[in-house]
Amino acid sequence: MKIIHKLKNYHPNKYICYLYFFIPIFIGFIVRMDKEADIFFLLRYGEQVVNHGFPVTDFLSMHQGFDFVMQQWLSSVIFYLSYHVLGYYGLLLMVNLVNLFILYMLYKFCMLLSDNNYKISIILTCITDLLLETNFIVPRPFIFDFLLLIIVLYIMEVYYQKKSTKILLWLPLISILQINLHSSTWFMLFLFMLPYVVSLLYETITNHKDKRIYKVLGIMILMFFVGFLNPYGIKNITYLFTSYGNEYINKLIIEMLPPLINNYGFITFVIMGGVLGTYIYYKKEVLSLRYGLLLLGVTILNLLHLRNFSLYVIGAIPPLALYLKNVLRKDYSKKANAAYKRYYKIVLGMLGIYILVIVICTNNKFTNPLDKGVDYLLEHNKKQEIVLYADYNNGSYCEFRGLKPYIDGRAEIFLKANNKKENILKEYYLLSNDHLDYKKFVDKYQFTHLILSKDESLYHHISNDKNYRRIYRGKDYEIYEKKK
Repeated sequence: MKIIHKLKNYHPNKYICYLYFFIPIFIGFIVRMDKEADIFFLLRYGEQVVNHGFPVTDFLSMHQGFDFVMQQWLSSVIFYLSYHVLGYYGLLLMVNLVNLFILYMLYKFCMLLSDNNYKISIILTCITDLLLETNFIVPRPFIFDFLLLIIVLYIMEVYYQKKSTKILLWLPLISILQINLHSSTWFMLFLFMLPYVVSLLYETITNHKDKRIYKVLGIMILMFFVGFLNPYGIKNITYLFTSYGNEYINKLIIEMLPPLINNYGFITFVIMGGVLGTYIYYKKEVLSLRYGLLLLGVTILNLLHLRNFSLYVIGAIPPLALYLKNVLRKDYSKKANAAYKRYYKIVLGMLGIYILVIVICTNNKFTNPLDKGVDYLLEHNKKQEIVLYADYNNGSYCEFRGLKPYIDGRAEIFLKANNKKENILKEYYLLSNDHLDYKKFVDKYQFTHLILSKDESLYHHISNDKNYRRIYRGKDYEIYEKKK
């Protein structure tokens, strides 16, 4: 309670408060692009679209004739062009620019909810963005999801409060962007609108003169149909249903596990408890229907999968601005003395130096544990003659280097429901858990080389198999070659 008391009596100038935005901005530039394995196949995606158009069969893995939907083609093109023009720095700059837009829209949303209480809006904006930056502000299509979902919430709140019909016209455009940036999360737009739809429907039932619900429903129908404006048509729209809920995806991918105490879920539960406690402590009246439904919805999503923590943060924390707006008093003084202006100059100067240090100390290229191993493999073999086994985590980087591995991080591509050929993901799961005869497996594909992580079961078999010899040893992996 002493902290709350100090906050109530802390009344800095508005311009001083804005300096807090530099905290997430500074931290954003620490992001390491090469720690996010998905960026490697995404860059190949973008290169393919820019140079050759939209593929309909998979061109990255060793498997032939797999049906293929590039459900994040626009995100991939943006990543590729950023990398193509400025290299590693281009990706770093692009991710941080998107994060700046996320910061801006979070602030706008919080200001709308708090009746322009900039103090609580800045605090909640920074908290929300910092929680996203812990794992989610990386070069993946999710960063565009976050931005568009926040914009959708802002639009719906403006319409609910101010009855401005014109602002709804942005929603079909957002639908088109989402279906092309990351189609598997396209339906999330409608889920985040649902609390407002239910609230407007309730108001129409209790007040027959309130007709706002009909305009929203009309816009949602339009949003659905413009979703067909993508290179893959209905396949992009139904992609979620052929990928989500598969038992092997849920078992193999850590972020698809539910939050538990032993898998970082403890942090999730602490945040959830803090948010719920804040709602209960500071809300004397009944929780507004739309915010209650939004909180319930994102809480359910959060309890399903670790990756949904980002959606919880977006949907649960900014609405607190409405209930905390009286904790910190408003202060609309527009005057800023020279000292405040000097603070800006000092912080901007520090940010400039900080970015310069990062540029000087960071090579403008990816560094990966597989670098030297793949270099060795390519130096001693012709690329087209290599039949390569690489696991789920290493496959994407091999593809970035022009090789065609057995599997990579694109789990849904290896489901029979999507590729129309074979359930490779099931085969990989059985192999990883020693439920598949490894000799039959390697004979089936006739691998010439295997990049094996030291913690996978196949490593223990191949390292003791006289038909294979080790040709390279890395820190956490080894490369084996089949004896001729």
